[in-house]
Parts: sequence; structure tokens; C-alpha cells
Amino acid sequence: MGLPQFTKPSNDKDGQSSHAQQPQQGAAVGAGANTGAGVTREKTEAEKEADRLYEERMEDEYAKREGGA
Repeated sequence: MGLPQFTKPSNDKDGQSSHAQQPQQGAAVGAGANTGAGVTREKTEAEKEADRLYEERMEDEYAKREGGA
């Protein structure tokens, strides 16, 4: 398996990269996503519940590994 091949982006007449002006595709969305605006939305109740369950499961998993459960 070889190394990836990279090419320089083409330049506009202003000397600016045309790549920089294209909108970003596949950007992260949802609560806590860094949108660059410095503002995040509140998490929904479903997201809060999912976070709580995840935290609980992680605590249980760590307890098992430490021999506490």
C-alpha cells in the first residue's frame, strides 16, 4: 500500500484558493457541535437521558475492571 497522492488546490484570479470558498459538507450537527459561532443549543430530554445512561454504564464497566462489582 503506497502513500497517498496530494495535489495543490487550484487558485482563483485573486490568488485565493477556490477550495476555501466551498461550503463544508458533512459537518457535525447536534447539541455540543462546534459550529464556529460560539453558541450551542440545549440538549433534548432524549439526549440527556442517553448521556445519563452512558455515564451509568461506564461507571459500571470501570467498577467491574477494578473488581468492585
